Amino acid sequence: MRDFILLLALMSFTSCASRPKLYPNQKLKSVGKEIAKKDIDKCIAEAEDYLESSKGKKIAKGAGAGAAIGAAMGAVSGMFTGNMGRGLLRGGAIGAAGGGVAGALSPDEIKKRYVNQCLAEKGYQVLGWD
Repeated sequence: MRDFILLLALMSFTSCASRPKLYPNQKLKSVGKEIAKKDIDKCIAEAEDYLESSKGKKIAKGAGAGAAIGAAMGAVSGMFTGNMGRGLLRGGAIGAAGGGVAGALSPDEIKKRYVNQCLAEKGYQVLGWD
């Protein structure tokens, strides 16, 4: 149960959307915050569309690797506790979830660079991301 709660906590961090913060240069001042927000949304959507398959593969790969490592650790744990099957299943499940979440939590620098470049081409200056 404790592992499940930890997994839910980790997954909640993945739902927090990071967004670029813009420098108030002439472009931002001339178009205003609403237009700038729409431009940011467009750039983010383009980046996600362009990079979608890559991200999905990365998460699946992390989950697969996590499952294999978790299953192996669970089997070893099961040998010591006398219930190898249960340890194998539990370790595999926890490893897959952890591997998938770790893949999703890793910073997606390519996406950020894509969005930064997209916004720069529109005349904005990105200070950073929140």
